[in-house]
Amino acid sequence: MHLIDAKTKIFGVLGHNISYTLSPAIHNYIFMEIGYNAVYLVFDVPENKFDYVAKALIDICEGFNVTIPYKEKIIPYLTHLDKSAEIIGAVNTVYRGRGYNTDYIATKKLFEKYRHSLEKGICYIFGAGGAARAAAAALGEQGCSIRIVNRSVDRALKMAKDLRKIVNSIEVANTSTCEEAEVIVNATPDPSFIPDKCLHNNLKLVIEFVYRPVETLLVKKAIEKGIPVINGLEILVAQALEAQRIWLGIEFPFEKVVGYLHARKLIW
Repeated sequence: MHLIDAKTKIFGVLGHNISYTLSPAIHNYIFMEIGYNAVYLVFDVPENKFDYVAKALIDICEGFNVTIPYKEKIIPYLTHLDKSAEIIGAVNTVYRGRGYNTDYIATKKLFEKYRHSLEKGICYIFGAGGAARAAAAALGEQGCSIRIVNRSVDRALKMAKDLRKIVNSIEVANTSTCEEAEVIVNATPDPSFIPDKCLHNNLKLVIEFVYRPVETLLVKKAIEKGIPVINGLEILVAQALEAQRIWLGIEFPFEKVVGYLHARKLIW
C-alpha cells in the first residue's frame, strides 16, 4: 500500500451502519496489486449529515460507492446518470459526479449462464430497495416475469411503476403464490424473511445479496435441495470489479479477489 500523500486519490463507500463492509479490503487490495496511489475509506454517515457529506464526497473523491440507505437518495446530488442508473432509479457507484449501477451490471453478467433456461421464468424478488431494483431490471431485461415481495407494499408498488418502462411483466405479490417461482432473489438484509415454502423443488436458481456469512440460511437451504445459487460474495466482488472498470478502466481477475479475501479470513 502506498503512503498517503498529496497525490493520493481518494475513493470510498458511503452508507450508514456499514462497519461490516468488505469494500475497503477489496478495493485497497486492487490498488496495491496494480500499484495505484489511492486509498479506499468507509464513510459511515447518519442521515442528518448526509446532505453536506454527499456534496463534499462528490467534490473530493475520485470515485465512491453508495450502499444502504442512500442508493436512491444520492441521485439529486449527481450531475449525470448512466442509462442503467437512470432507468433503475438507484446508484451504487459514482465517478466524478456521474452515477452508475454496478449491482445491475454484475447481476446481469452472473445471470447470463442461467439465462437459456430461465428467460421466460417467474422471478420473486424479496425487497424493494436499490439492490432489488437492480436485480429486477437485470432479470426483467432477460425476459423474466418479476414479482416483488416487500413489507412496505407502497414501496413495492412504486418500484413496479418505475420499472415498467423496461420490464414487460412486473407486479407486487406475496408469499402465498411463491410456489410458482423459478428464481428467488433475496435483496433484503434478512434472508430469513423468505419462508421455506418458497424453496420448492421446481426452483431453478437462488440469488442472495447478503454476503456475510457467504452461506446464509437461504443459501444453505438451497444447496441442500440441489438448487443452483449465485451468492452474495459473487455479487459483491463482481460489482466491485465493475466499479474499478468505471474508475480506472481496468479488468482485474475475479478469482484473485476471492482468493485474497479467503486468505485474509475476511469471509466465512
